[in-house]
Amino acid sequence: MLKYINESTNTQEDYGYACARVRELEKNLLNQEILDKMIESQNLENALKVLAERNLNEYTFENTEPLVIENHLVNILKKTIKIIKEISPYPYLFELFNWKYDFHNLKVLLKTKILDKKKKAPLYEIGNINQDILKAAVFDGKYQSVPILIERFVKQAEELYIKYEDLQLMEFYLDKAYYEILFNNLEDINQPFLFYFYKTEIDLLNILIACRCKVRHIKKANLSEILIKYGHFSPQKIIGIYENSVHSWPNYFQKTDYSSLVENGIKYWQENKSLLEIERLSDNFLLNLLKIGRYTSFGLESVIAYYYAKDSDIKNIRMILNGKRYLLPKDVIRKNIRNSYV
Repeated sequence: MLKYINESTNTQEDYGYACARVRELEKNLLNQEILDKMIESQNLENALKVLAERNLNEYTFENTEPLVIENHLVNILKKTIKIIKEISPYPYLFELFNWKYDFHNLKVLLKTKILDKKKKAPLYEIGNINQDILKAAVFDGKYQSVPILIERFVKQAEELYIKYEDLQLMEFYLDKAYYEILFNNLEDINQPFLFYFYKTEIDLLNILIACRCKVRHIKKANLSEILIKYGHFSPQKIIGIYENSVHSWPNYFQKTDYSSLVENGIKYWQENKSLLEIERLSDNFLLNLLKIGRYTSFGLESVIAYYYAKDSDIKNIRMILNGKRYLLPKDVIRKNIRNSYV
């Protein structure tokens, strides 16, 4: 992956202070040894003690109630994004990261509306759009305070659900909408590594979407509505192989960077009837790509990498603690854990 570091990525001196801060912050990221000890611990309380023993004070929880732990992890994520905002010389990284939470909130709100749930929706208090403004747009059709693209996305997502009565198809469409927003912003930012990273993320997500659609016997004709453009290869590549036997899919990726990922992910899927491995491999692939941030003295790569490394740590902690709470075997927990960044 070091081939993707070039002159332009190493001469962004505006990021000198940010990179120096990131180097300090990286000292509190979880390494593989810590994750292994948490997995090997006998129960949830002992797993938390592993974090305390390493003086990782931000992971100090008031108690072990699920909601308390989840709220604390979300607050750590909010703090991380706040740090990104403070250290980055330009606001676009902060805004780019925030769009993910806006679209998470949109998915939750639309599902709540469609299913007519009375329970309060679990929204992220992170994002570029205020929660109340999003709620007013989704529930009351008040779009005056949201970007015009968001109005279009909400209306089209609802139309897609009415057409197919399929919540997951609606979620796939919102993923597609998220990347449209992202790439509209990237055109103005013009940072090569950001383009490369998000194009890679889209390729992997398209592969996963195709797998999920195959499981649910969704028709090939519907793929064009939900597969995401902007990747390194077009959605037509996946549409072209979709109706072939899943066993043959790895053959079509042999000359790509995803060859091993697709082969191993498909093999696990066929043997275990689960897509968890291809999800895990995709996350590891992206994190491995981001490790170039550790070798970048002046560049936004270090800042991006830190954000995703922290996000990965939080996901791993959540999975381990949930596994301990529900008494899952250690090997089952271990299979779902992502690699550490450090």
